[in-house]
Amino acid sequence: MPTIEVDPGIQLAYQDRGTGRPIVFVHGWAGSGDCWDYQVLDLASHYRCITVDLRGHGASDKPWGVYDYDLFVRDLHTLILGLDLHDVTLVGWSMGGHIGLKYAHEHPERIGRLVITGSGPRFWQAPNAPFGTPADDVSGLIEAVRVARTETIAGLYANNFHRTDLKATEELFVQTGWKVPAFVGLTSFQALVDTDMREQLPTLRVPVAIFTGRHDLIWDPQWSEEARRLLPNATLTYFENSGHVAFIENREEWNVALVDVIEGKVPEASLGTDEQAVKEAV
Repeated sequence: MPTIEVDPGIQLAYQDRGTGRPIVFVHGWAGSGDCWDYQVLDLASHYRCITVDLRGHGASDKPWGVYDYDLFVRDLHTLILGLDLHDVTLVGWSMGGHIGLKYAHEHPERIGRLVITGSGPRFWQAPNAPFGTPADDVSGLIEAVRVARTETIAGLYANNFHRTDLKATEELFVQTGWKVPAFVGLTSFQALVDTDMREQLPTLRVPVAIFTGRHDLIWDPQWSEEARRLLPNATLTYFENSGHVAFIENREEWNVALVDVIEGKVPEASLGTDEQAVKEAV
């Protein structure tokens, strides 16, 4: 697996497959670049698909320290510069989308467009934003990551999926999360909680496509609505048969929407059918 040195002696792992316009995929908290396997399979015949393991995750080095967004953005920038990428479609899921907003704000010169999926400018509730994860629940999650990381990861990933026919995929995600060291998981989750990008969004000129699962229980879709309101150049697409992992649960529609964004088309506002709702209605 190729790597790039992001600090002296510290290697960041990535995969670079296909040819064409570059897409850089950034995974979520306690994930890895492997979560984009279906996107690479479906898109690498026409696009250059680059998946990265954030520092502390997957096959990347995991040195002791605090894992915050400044670190992740710096590493990502080193990768994009090192591969000499231009007109990048930057795609981020969950925490990866949150990082993507920060990256696009700080380094817009290399980014042609940003796609965030299951993400937003902020994770939890605030006095001026009565949606998202309640503050007490966030405090409980941070403590749970500290004292019971293994059980917490299993519980969180169980809530990632709306569909009930993807148990093996859910288990794969859980096993990936278990490989992330506790100090990485704790400090990066704290960074997720501490980061609020709302003030920066009105100044972000990169076009942003916001993808969200209609049934997302992890990152409240109302934050997607708020992101569209705050961003000067944004679209919002709901995936109707998805929770937090629309790129898996509505894979075909999600990939079509991504291609539309890359090719300068506006994706539809709603894609896919909630199969569970259809079954219940019959």
